[in-house]
Amino acid sequence: APENIIDPILEKTDIGKIFLEADLQLKRDTASLTSPQNPEGKSYWDKLYKKAGELFGSENITIPTITRPWIVPNEVIVRETEDSAYIYKATLKVMLEEDYLISSGERPFATTYKQYAFSDPRLKELNQYSTQLIKETIIPKLTKEVNSSKRYAKLRQVYYSLVLSRWFKQKYSRGSAVSGPQSAGQATSYVK
Repeated sequence: APENIIDPILEKTDIGKIFLEADLQLKRDTASLTSPQNPEGKSYWDKLYKKAGELFGSENITIPTITRPWIVPNEVIVRETEDSAYIYKATLKVMLEEDYLISSGERPFATTYKQYAFSDPRLKELNQYSTQLIKETIIPKLTKEVNSSKRYAKLRQVYYSLVLSRWFKQKYSRGSAVSGPQSAGQATSYVK
């Protein structure tokens, strides 16, 4: 869905550029991890072809693997003192698009929804099996990369900045007279 890649205003900013670069890197990392030229990818495809054989026998089919990973916010903990705050924990997680759309309660784009609807129940089962394999073997490695790899450092920096700006906005939008229950070393947890 080319019209849904990024907000047109955001794409003109440095943050938008970082988001797009991280998304492209995630696609590269996913392709690398699912490549049959490495152990994870070979195992993934061997299992998928075996399942396809069980479902379709010798019938010639195209294996549907609709598995688009997304990087989304995970648990955030901001440690507060009287006059400052720092990020105690702020991680990102990788989810498949289908899972994200379901968990967020968002209504999937019509074109996206159609991609997950299969007329042949065997194709649906095969795609679900592919999704299960991706979740078990690939997503944990992608999540680790996103949270620790130098390739995603700019994304994490933007994320931390957004976390602190949100904390700042929430704290000071209440007004300086009403600052809420604050004590030295208090931790505020945000989960999205």
